[in-house]
Amino acid sequence: MLPVVSKGRQSFGSGRFGRQGAIRPIPRPGLLRLLDGAGRMVVLVGGAGAGKSTLLDAWVAARNGVMVDAAGLQVSADGAVVTADGTAVRGPLAVDGVTAADGALLRRLARRDGVVVAADEDPGVEEALRISAWELAFAEDETYQVLAGAFGDAEAADELAPDLHLLLHGWPALVALAGVWLAQHPSGERRQRLRSLARVEERLEEYLLGAVLDGLGDGDREMLRRLARVPAVDARLADRLDITEDLAAVPPFLHGLSCRPGWFAVADSWRPAVVRALPMPEAEAAALRATYAAEA
Repeated sequence: MLPVVSKGRQSFGSGRFGRQGAIRPIPRPGLLRLLDGAGRMVVLVGGAGAGKSTLLDAWVAARNGVMVDAAGLQVSADGAVVTADGTAVRGPLAVDGVTAADGALLRRLARRDGVVVAADEDPGVEEALRISAWELAFAEDETYQVLAGAFGDAEAADELAPDLHLLLHGWPALVALAGVWLAQHPSGERRQRLRSLARVEERLEEYLLGAVLDGLGDGDREMLRRLARVPAVDARLADRLDITEDLAAVPPFLHGLSCRPGWFAVADSWRPAVVRALPMPEAEAAALRATYAAEA
């Protein structure tokens, strides 16, 4: 779960500065070296927003590996892996969405080299190296890098990074969300906006989520509303689904998949929150999913 930061409520209007450019994930070479050098399975353990999926995606892209969801994954007694669609997997493997019920599967996977898995709670594989949510949290310099990417201004990021890091404890999803929210406002207002976050009385994730979505244009909000209901799309599929003719990243929610160039997805850590914030009648959602299944 994301940490709760809540005090007194202060209301202010959202900034509307159009679509923000894509923000590249910050490099995390220390963690990537740890994943490579463990010599055994690595389990990333942390709630939504801890940065597990982002790190998996970066590791897979850097190692020319494969990332799959635990659902439907088949692993033989000797560690051979077949995905839900029948594809055999060789080489580095990242598995997202692991639950406590996947213990037997993970014990078989532990016989392979180069396996990293992500779970909300520790699945209890004794042979594995565990990396906790607090180890995944950003250092202050990484918070600075997130702000520098959001602002496009290193000096402005340097001024605000220490206070933002102290407020959010380096929690990756919240830092990314706050960076986008601050970037929606003129530079001269950002320090005041940041100070005001300490007086927000509701969950900070919910407050910032609503504020960032309010700051988007109608077209980007509608794109997010629809893309949150399907796994991933490229430009062709987005057009076939009548979602958008202008498929692009919408930080921090919609991002490009480094393991599938040209494809975009609403990040799993944000998908449930976006679905709640941008509701859709179930009949409409079901029709969208059916069309996706036919076209994908």
